[in-house]
Amino acid sequence: MSADEDFIPYLVLVCFDRGTDLRDRIEESLPLLLKALQEIGNVQPAMSSYDGSAVSYFVSTSAAIHPRHVLEQLQAPKSRRGSPLKTHDKVLVISVELGLAHRMERVTDWLTEHGLLA
Repeated sequence: MSADEDFIPYLVLVCFDRGTDLRDRIEESLPLLLKALQEIGNVQPAMSSYDGSAVSYFVSTSAAIHPRHVLEQLQAPKSRRGSPLKTHDKVLVISVELGLAHRMERVTDWLTEHGLLA
C-alpha cells in the first residue's frame, strides 16, 4: 500500500438547525463536533458561515473509515460526551480527490438552492 492509500481526506460540511437559540446551540455543539471528528482523524477547520450556522472541516483518516462511519461518529453520543448533531442538523461528507473546481461550485450551488448555506 502506498502512502497515498493510507489515508483519505474528507470535507465535512455541517449545517446546524436554526432553532430559536442558534447561539446557544452552536456553543454547545461545536466543541462536541470537533472532539468527535478528532476521535477519527486529523482535523483542520475549513470555514464557517458568518452567523456560525454552517461549518466545515477537513478530516484525514484511515482508508478503512467510510463516509457512513464519519456520519455515525457525529450522530452517536458517547459516554463521555453528547451527540454533536441534533435531529434537524444536516451533514454532507465529501471524499476529497483530484477534480475540477467547478464540481465544488456545483455542491455549493446545490446547498444554497436547498437553503443549507447562509
